[in-house]
Amino acid sequence: MSLGARLFIILTGLFIFFIIFELVRRRKFREDLSILWFAVGLIIIAGAFADKLINALARFLGIGYPPIIIIIFLMLILTVSLMYFSLLISELKSRIKELTQKLAFIEYELDNKREK
Repeated sequence: MSLGARLFIILTGLFIFFIIFELVRRRKFREDLSILWFAVGLIIIAGAFADKLINALARFLGIGYPPIIIIIFLMLILTVSLMYFSLLISELKSRIKELTQKLAFIEYELDNKREK
């Protein structure tokens, strides 16, 4: 891999770090989710030095085109991320439904007290 490509990958990872740090600092991004994105930044930075590892792994697995390992790895990361966010959304929807039901019950109780 050329020096320019390595520098571009490193700068991309550092850019992600900076953006996530700023979003957390401005309280526009939750801290627990930022850890995942900081890990993504680290993986991107590590990817600048992983070309020899990728070639060796491709030879070991019998893959003729080593960059396909990166695509498979990215698909795995995206799948895990989507599952995590789906779980988070499902939990939030359940909490919203529960809070809505509690609110409706409280409003019902208030209306009954006002009528008496």
